[in-house]
Amino acid sequence: MLVFTSLAWFARRKKLATIGAVFAAAVVVVGVFGPYVAPYGDDDVFSEENPHYDPDNEDPTNLQASNPTRLALLSGPSWEHPLGTDEFGRDLLTRMVHGARLSVTVGVSASAVAAMIGAVIGIISGYLGGTVDLAIQRIIDALLAIPALVLLLLLVQTGEPSTQLTIVALAVLGVGPVTRLVRSATLVLRAEVFVEAARSIGAGQGRIMGRHIAPNVVGPMIVIFSASIGTNILAEAGLSFLNLSVPGPSWGGMVADGRAFLDSKPMMSLAAGGAITLAVLGFNLLGDGLRDVLDPRQRGSGL
Repeated sequence: MLVFTSLAWFARRKKLATIGAVFAAAVVVVGVFGPYVAPYGDDDVFSEENPHYDPDNEDPTNLQASNPTRLALLSGPSWEHPLGTDEFGRDLLTRMVHGARLSVTVGVSASAVAAMIGAVIGIISGYLGGTVDLAIQRIIDALLAIPALVLLLLLVQTGEPSTQLTIVALAVLGVGPVTRLVRSATLVLRAEVFVEAARSIGAGQGRIMGRHIAPNVVGPMIVIFSASIGTNILAEAGLSFLNLSVPGPSWGGMVADGRAFLDSKPMMSLAAGGAITLAVLGFNLLGDGLRDVLDPRQRGSGL
């Protein structure tokens, strides 16, 4: 009952964040369950009736009139193919659904890995301070000084394109901002009375960081985790657009493939581009709403 009450309060107070949550939830649901209920296989090729077929054709060189069917290349929306087909005769809706799985997998996994690693490093850096803090922060400074796009392209070129490599590359990019955020929260928390009390009764540094500091940085971690999912989805789409991501259906790849057919078949790029936009917008709005709720300084502001 408390959960429903909290959700109702959130929906009333944070309308934009609620809309973002709906978009984000839709993307996650489609990514997780969509491939199981997709009407076709992602590489299935379809045919259609050939309007130029002539059963009386006796010219062996006129192949267009000799076959009763032809590949359904760049066909328009229909009941069988709500978004039409691509240049190879594959169902666009099915490929959109399968592409959602890649985006959700990479976005959520990279954000989770970056949040966990960055939180551990940030807590250690902020609580121990001194030389440890100095060394860690100079490494983070060096990491953040490299342009994100350059570092991302460098990391994905270290091996064969794979989901795991893409997740690791994006997680490396995300560790720096998480570390900075958690370190700032830890610097405040280590001076709190409950931390001093734990230290005065002989609690070790590991116990203090694990039992007293870590639970109190969960709020900022949730915010940066939710907000970074959209960033990682956009980054994965960019890699797919450059043909540097995992082979197979992907939203960025569909945008790239559709560039050559913008005049005759704009749906190829518009559908995938729209999905990317809604996913990124949804997670960003959700992250902003969670920040307003979990950060006491932001409460009462925003929509």
